[in-house]
Amino acid sequence: MFVVRAFNQRKVMWYSFCLLIICTVFYVFISLGAYHVDAIEKKLPAGPAKTNVNKVINKRIENEPPEAQEIKQSVEIPPCYAHFSNIFCPKTASTSGRVNMHVFEDCCGGSLDHLRNNLLYPLFPNVRTTVSRLAVSPQWSNYGLRIFGYLYPSETEEYIFAVASDDNSEFWLSLNESPENLQLLAHVGETGYEWTAPGEYWKFASQISKPILLVKNMKYFFEVLFKQNSGADHLEIAWSLNHDNGIFSVITSEFLSLYEDESSLQMGNIDHIPQTKASYDRLLDPIPLSPHPVRDKIREDPRDHIYKYNMLDESYLKDLFPECHYKPSYILNEQIERYQGVNLIQFSSVYPNDYTRQTNDHNDEMCFYNQDPSFQAEKGLAAYLIEVEDPDIQKTDTGEGPFWQRVYDVKPLNAASKQTAIVANSCRTAGNIVMSQSHAMSIVRVFLKALHSREETRGYSLLHVVNVVRREDEDLGSRYLVELELMGPQGQKVLVSRYVYAKAEDSSKQVFLCSPKAFNWNPSATVHVIVAVKDQARWIIQFIREMEKVYRATGDKNFNVIIVDYNSSDIDIEKRLKKAKLPSYKFKKMEGNFQRTGGLQAGIDLVEDENSILFLCDLHLYYPVNIINSIRKYCIEGKMVYAPVVMRLDCAASPRAPNGFWEIAGYGLMGIYKSDMDRIGGMNTREFKDKWGGEDWELLDRILGNGLEVERLHLKNFFHHFHSRRGMWVTNDSG
Repeated sequence: MFVVRAFNQRKVMWYSFCLLIICTVFYVFISLGAYHVDAIEKKLPAGPAKTNVNKVINKRIENEPPEAQEIKQSVEIPPCYAHFSNIFCPKTASTSGRVNMHVFEDCCGGSLDHLRNNLLYPLFPNVRTTVSRLAVSPQWSNYGLRIFGYLYPSETEEYIFAVASDDNSEFWLSLNESPENLQLLAHVGETGYEWTAPGEYWKFASQISKPILLVKNMKYFFEVLFKQNSGADHLEIAWSLNHDNGIFSVITSEFLSLYEDESSLQMGNIDHIPQTKASYDRLLDPIPLSPHPVRDKIREDPRDHIYKYNMLDESYLKDLFPECHYKPSYILNEQIERYQGVNLIQFSSVYPNDYTRQTNDHNDEMCFYNQDPSFQAEKGLAAYLIEVEDPDIQKTDTGEGPFWQRVYDVKPLNAASKQTAIVANSCRTAGNIVMSQSHAMSIVRVFLKALHSREETRGYSLLHVVNVVRREDEDLGSRYLVELELMGPQGQKVLVSRYVYAKAEDSSKQVFLCSPKAFNWNPSATVHVIVAVKDQARWIIQFIREMEKVYRATGDKNFNVIIVDYNSSDIDIEKRLKKAKLPSYKFKKMEGNFQRTGGLQAGIDLVEDENSILFLCDLHLYYPVNIINSIRKYCIEGKMVYAPVVMRLDCAASPRAPNGFWEIAGYGLMGIYKSDMDRIGGMNTREFKDKWGGEDWELLDRILGNGLEVERLHLKNFFHHFHSRRGMWVTNDSG
């Protein structure tokens, strides 16, 4: 029995050996056939250096993350075939011979940071189109491109990529078809001042990539970014095999395919647009802080997050100050001439300094100092220097410098406190008037003394002076909004926010505060943000996203978004609103030509609660997250409306690097109680039916003529994005 079993085992081994020989021969024939096919296929021009493909493939696969290996194993690419010297791939949805190209216009500067800081990037391009090769020259200015899709190598080999452009550009490639695995391979410049001639791949070391292994019949996601300022414009992405005597050639259609066919998609459909390391939505990214002056306008300020404070129990503040009659001398009781209201508005002043001054604008800088009564225009800034005699140095006045040993004295200069309060005469870069510390603290000390005189609030101490706003009436006195962060006896932090009034008195007398009659703000009032639109899909989506940002940050459920749409054809707004994370919204569709006044009035008519606040606004705005809180506290029913000043950004500017001017002449952004809007007659839809431009000034005239005052302040982090009017509703002048 044992001998038979041994014989059978040897027989099995013999059969296995024969089968192995047959498989080996079969494998050799297949390999020779594959080599023959590769020999007739189109190959790219060679480049320097040889490589052991199998060794590199094994090493690359071992080093790839598991998810990348899974994608590689599961991908199925329709085979390409050789015809003469060209490679042809089946024209399926995934291999179309073209790639996606998104165009972002009205975007100045030559750096890709200018493109990435654009609020509409990367989800809201002006144009979505395709190109058939990676070499373009649109012959345009102030734009950026994002080109993306799939790349198909013709064989398993190491490749070298190169980029040339005027101005800056980047080429990114994924390890596989996933956009999540992008790597930056080559780029031209970083500052916006670097450029190359067409096809000049050797000007900067960064233009040519290191060799990278690609596998035949795999598809690789890639992305190209390009930024053009002005002048000549071009972009080329080329490749070469990593062989000797290589010549770079532009990547052409037979190696390309679309990431997504967008031909049937509305501009409002953005869910398919890939977000990557190279290009992602920065809406929720914190704005980086910087010590540079240009960043002062975006530095952290307690007022930015005032909505986070818990309010002190209102009952503790009842009868804190005696009630007093409040009717400033600038309040009108009669109608005024058309468009005269803009000349009657005055700014309030603030403390502490909120750094809303545009400090890096050289063109308008002297306007700021000209507001100082002590400024001597003929001497310029040198007038602030007071020469001091040095007894050890003999003075010789030759009329010309240098005077190395002259010494000077200067007095502290706070020009921000000396700006004119008359809005029409102010500088567009000046920002808010800054109240002196001594004046603000004199009001704060009296306020605290009143708190400490009562049993309920005696244990509260001052942590921070968050905000003090003063509206001066030279004839009668000044109104103040005092906002203080306090710490209670159990260590709890609370905010007190209250309007007080100080009558004009001799400066030698002690300050006396009273509570202005019927002048209190409602921290729970519902705010309705109203906008009228037509088309402009990308800006409409951005507006909704801005409102989502505010709600996400504050959790404030007492605000409502109202969009009135004049039959937009490029977006389903109602569908978008249903998906949005908002506390509430209303939507109304209108027929006919776009009308701003008619659209806003239609939105106003949707509001039933007359004790709620309307905020009339526009598209193209970037909102600070404290916008709802600001609207509430500067709108007093029956008394005051709020007209925040927005900063118009320059072409290359962004909320991350703001530069521009304050729109001091515009009053189209207005917060007003519904009851007050009804009382003054609403929007003037009769005169401004078929036009816009001037309707804001006309509304302001009626507001003032009906005895309401206007709170006018520069609102920090409130920006109007630069945009051209090309493609807008009509040619009327509009914001």
